[in-house]
Amino acid sequence: MVFLEHYYEAMITQRQFSEHKQSRKRWDHQLTFTTGKMAVIADGAITIQFDNNMLLITSVMSKEADAGKDFMPLMIEWRESYAAAGKIGGWRFRKREGKPSDDVVLYARLTDRSLRPMFPKGMVNDVVITVTPLALDGFQDLGVMSIIGSSLATMKAGIPFAGPVGAVRIGYKDGDYIINPSLEQIATGQMNLLVAGPKDNVNMVECDAHEVSDEILAGAWDIAQEHINQSIQRQVDFLKDRPGEDKSSKVVYNKASKGLVIRVEAILTEEKLTEFKRLNKEEFGEMYIDLGNEVIDAAKEMIADEKNEEYTKAKVKMAVFQALKNNIRKHTIHDSVRLDGRKTSDIRPLYCEVDTLPSVHGSAIFRRGDTQVLSTVTLWSPGDVQLKDTMELDDGVDRYMHHYNFPPYSTNEARGIRGVGRREIWHGKLAEKALEYMIPLKEIFPYTIRVVSECMGSGWSTSMWSVCASTLSLMSSGVPLKAPVSGIAMGLMTELADDDITVNKYQVLTDIMGTEDFTGDMDFKIAGTKNGVTALQLDTKLKGIPVSIIKESVIKGNEGRAQILDFMLQTIAEPRKEVSDNAPTIHVMKINPSKIKEVIGKWGETIDKIIEKAGGVKIDIEDDGMVFLTHKDKDVIARAVELIKEIAEDMEIGKVFDAKITRVEKYGVFITCSNGKGGLIHVSNIGQWVSDPTTRFKEGEKIKASFLSSDEKGKMAFKREG
Repeated sequence: MVFLEHYYEAMITQRQFSEHKQSRKRWDHQLTFTTGKMAVIADGAITIQFDNNMLLITSVMSKEADAGKDFMPLMIEWRESYAAAGKIGGWRFRKREGKPSDDVVLYARLTDRSLRPMFPKGMVNDVVITVTPLALDGFQDLGVMSIIGSSLATMKAGIPFAGPVGAVRIGYKDGDYIINPSLEQIATGQMNLLVAGPKDNVNMVECDAHEVSDEILAGAWDIAQEHINQSIQRQVDFLKDRPGEDKSSKVVYNKASKGLVIRVEAILTEEKLTEFKRLNKEEFGEMYIDLGNEVIDAAKEMIADEKNEEYTKAKVKMAVFQALKNNIRKHTIHDSVRLDGRKTSDIRPLYCEVDTLPSVHGSAIFRRGDTQVLSTVTLWSPGDVQLKDTMELDDGVDRYMHHYNFPPYSTNEARGIRGVGRREIWHGKLAEKALEYMIPLKEIFPYTIRVVSECMGSGWSTSMWSVCASTLSLMSSGVPLKAPVSGIAMGLMTELADDDITVNKYQVLTDIMGTEDFTGDMDFKIAGTKNGVTALQLDTKLKGIPVSIIKESVIKGNEGRAQILDFMLQTIAEPRKEVSDNAPTIHVMKINPSKIKEVIGKWGETIDKIIEKAGGVKIDIEDDGMVFLTHKDKDVIARAVELIKEIAEDMEIGKVFDAKITRVEKYGVFITCSNGKGGLIHVSNIGQWVSDPTTRFKEGEKIKASFLSSDEKGKMAFKREG
């Protein structure tokens, strides 16, 4: 037996890891990459640590692929982890992570937009990148880490990928740029700009700002590109000695060959393609389908030949799209003639309207081309704020919310609505950012504000027209915006060199429509006031865009925004002086914080009685003694104010109250007044003919009493009246 114990002991050895680790100081923070220790079975696995934040990021490519797919099936799975933040989290009866928070969805979108353009065109293998937080310190945002770590994990996996992709966050405060600012610096700064891309180029931008100027942004782009290049070099250095296993041989492609495109272009003559000009989105779609069917019919014999892999139905359709795309881009880039006949800087006809709906607190319609957005505003009490409890936030509060809906009918699709998707969360947050800093402070306008933008029709850039419609509806409802906000979407068409990234010729397009995004290279959304930019968002099909084109797009975008804003202000020039008659009134009063307990009462009994007596008023009390009373009927509020004053204000000597006897003793009776306060009527103050109160009074009896005094302990003395 002893022999066997020693035998098994000898069999156990310590597992050795082939760990590769690199740690350097960057931006006054410690940045560490590690591989070979965690998730070693995944194609690529990296832990990235930035100070005390740590993420595990894995990248896995499917071993088999559906050759019939016509898109790159990339999935960014960004997990939430309360444990990483030292929290239990969850709901009362389910203590585990549930549906991802909006913040987690936005992290996933940032990462997707930065990496997707870098995969080879036509690749149809599934690629899943999973981001798992391991440790969170609550001081740094996770967006930059997610992008850099995902790029590094994909490179390590050996998946075909034109990376690395770098990223940096730029803040601006008190005249200085801040590289990768803390959450506190972001909250108190003037700008929060996240930029990502390959070397010497940009392919993703996300920004919210306090009306920053073109000059501030111009400086930020140059700094961002410098630090993007630095983060790229860090990735190159890390992988130099430990490259991933090349998986190029396992990749499946589904794209039309150049020869097939040339053959299709011979069928789709210039004359036929000219017919696409000046069509609306629906007409364009119908004609595109008809042309596709025409080409498929012409090639049906070759498609029927199973040995001829070049002529599949899917590839012929791709060739039709490529031929149409080439034609549109040729005329736009070389002739400056857009599909609908506009010049590159022209904006489509606009339509604005406020007070569209009855009963609601504010409403507006904004239309441009095929895009139509209806925005409504709801104003309610300060207590109706949205509480945020996520892995990063314990007590976050939103008193302004923008919710964006994109129903299928807006694109003429016959399908049901199945909840809010990632795209709706993403676009809704962008519109929210655009207006967030223009919302008045609570001290000026105490209402909780919810805006809902319904996309009634989509011809592209519904998020920017949500910004415009929301601005109009907020002003119509009487919200005193600091300044009105407008938005616009900018596009880009390019001719690239053989390296597939150097731009030989290009056109920046103002106010792109859906077909231009469909066949173009960039969607750059820009929102702001007359004083400066409040939000930016860029994604592109290109591997990267030079900073010079980004700067040009911002300048032209701001010129277009100004025109749109001028048109909007012809409909409603400024916020209305009063809130809508349909909205509730909020009365604000201040009480001594020491009186809060008296107003609320034991188990809330006192405040419940006030609400009942006043007629259903909503009462919100804050720790500093601020009281907010909300109701549509001003008389209800007035009654509640008086009831609160009776409790919260110091008792006036000699004031007479209706009172109820709560206890009877030989030395006097105890009472509770109509204002909830109470005390003792001593036998000497009951009346000259009463020597024993127990013989004259009963518990529950109603009398009138006047206030005499209170002692240092707060005990009150009263006198019987009448």
